Parts: sequence; C-alpha cells; structure tokens
Amino acid sequence: MKSPQLHAVGFDFTSMEALTKAAFDGGVRGVNKAPGFALIGAYTDPSGARVAFVQRKGQAVNVSAGLRSDTRYRAQVIRFTDLLARVAVYSQGEGGELLTQFLAMVDDPIAYEQHDLAPGGGFSIIQELQVGALAMDVLVFADEEAFKASDAARVGSMLMEPRSMVSPSLMGLQASSITTEEAGPTLLLGAVVEDVEVRRNELTKTDFQYVRAASVIDLTVAVPMEHPVEPGNVIHGTFYATVNAGTWDRNAGAH
Repeated sequence: MKSPQLHAVGFDFTSMEALTKAAFDGGVRGVNKAPGFALIGAYTDPSGARVAFVQRKGQAVNVSAGLRSDTRYRAQVIRFTDLLARVAVYSQGEGGELLTQFLAMVDDPIAYEQHDLAPGGGFSIIQELQVGALAMDVLVFADEEAFKASDAARVGSMLMEPRSMVSPSLMGLQASSITTEEAGPTLLLGAVVEDVEVRRNELTKTDFQYVRAASVIDLTVAVPMEHPVEPGNVIHGTFYATVNAGTWDRNAGAH
C-alpha cells in the first residue's frame, strides 16, 4: 500500500485493511450519529500522527492521514465536501489580518457544517485551528541561499521564494478551471525548518520527523525519515494540507 501522506506520519501498512484493523484495535474515537454518515472517527497516535475514517451510508470507508499540530490560528473554514475545506487563516487579535488561504483536508468534519463555496455562502469560525502539512514529494536544501541557487526555485517563468505557499486547487476553483470534485488538498510549499523532533508512530514503531517550519505562515510539518532535516534547512515540494479543530484531542495520547 503506497500512500505518501500516510507514510509521512509513519502509517506504513501492507494494505488499507491492515491499517484499519490496527487503528480500531488501537482505539478510534468517533461519532455514529452524524446525519448521512455511517462513521466519522479517527485514531490519534501518541506521536501526533492521525488517521481519519469517514463513511457515507452505503459507501466505502474513506481513509486519510492527519496530524495534531502545534501551530494554531483563528480561521474561517468552508467545508464544501465530506473532507475538503477552504481555509482562510488570520492573525490574532480583533480585526485580524488575512494571512493566507488554501484548501485542506479536515480530519474532523463534524466540527464544521457543510456549505457551498458560492459568494455569500455560510462558513465556520474556528478560534484555534490546527494547521499542518504532510510531505509527499520534497527536496531538502542546506539553507535559503542553496534553495535560491537551485532549479527548484524556478517553476516555469515563476521564481519561487524559500518561504512560499501555493494551493493549486484553490487557484483552479477561483479561475473556474476545475470543479469542486476535482479539487484536492495538495500544496506547493517552501518552508524554513525552525525545529525538528524525531517521533515514533506507536502503532507501527516507525519514526518520522515532526517539524516546526516557517513559510508564508508558521506550520507543523511531518517529513519521513528518508529526508533528514535540521534547523535552517529549506524543505520544498508537494505537501498534503491537513487541519483540525481539536475535536479528537480529548483523552488522546499527548506528546
């Protein structure tokens, strides 16, 4: 079973069935009374790694990776599918400044009512939204100057900054070039590593790197061990954006 986002947080299993069984044996917290859903739940590992399960009645289970994040923001969230949301994050304080917006996977969809993305539609305000990203296809550079001198800094005619964040699907939706069904939580992200901690996924005994990084905003990133990083490095590539409102944190293992 190959899933870059699950691998980023150490959920390496031979099959989705094996992952599901291990997670439920390990303790999935969830709800079974959400209208239209047969299951909404998540396993949260003591390491902060998370795997979420969502099932519509009569349909297969959707499995996705998540992360308990140390970086939190006041945010406007518009969940427009079962798991995908447009997220706008703001600086703290009254009349906070819009910092950035992107599409992300929510691992706790019950925390946000579903709305249409059309102008004037509804939204949810979350005071402390946890913002994270899971490395999918990344490169590591020694520092900001090394990144600027690399081919990775040039995407077509664009010159990328070491600290950059682009949500291709959000751009596509804004340009009406893709549908909501075609959208996804992929980010093109560049960030400077500020702190890194090796954590062990207790369910699989697989290590991963829990990274606090500075991009357009500060965020928490999971990076697999085959891409070792240290403070001052630049990580750049495609990431899986994941957010949550802390729904599953009560009674979960804490680091």
